[in-house]
Amino acid sequence: MWDVDFFLALGKVISLVICMVFIEGVVASRPNGKWTGIILPVFMLVLSIWVFFMWKNTIYFILVFVPALLCCFIYYICRRSIKNGTAISLNNEEELN
Repeated sequence: MWDVDFFLALGKVISLVICMVFIEGVVASRPNGKWTGIILPVFMLVLSIWVFFMWKNTIYFILVFVPALLCCFIYYICRRSIKNGTAISLNNEEELN
């Protein structure tokens, strides 16, 4: 009744998305990471459009487009917190300890 391979594949996809969004947050939250932080979201958006036109499959498109949107959202939040001055840098964190 339950397909174990499906759940293993789903776990892999979720793990990759979480890792990708975490890495995007780390890169985008650096004070000088404005341009390096935008590389992954733009690449993922272009990849999702390419996937849609190559395979014409909405599910494949969504599986690539949703993580791209998450990366764009994380990039926006990180850059906004740096602009507002609410981001905690590593130097401030070391001083608190």
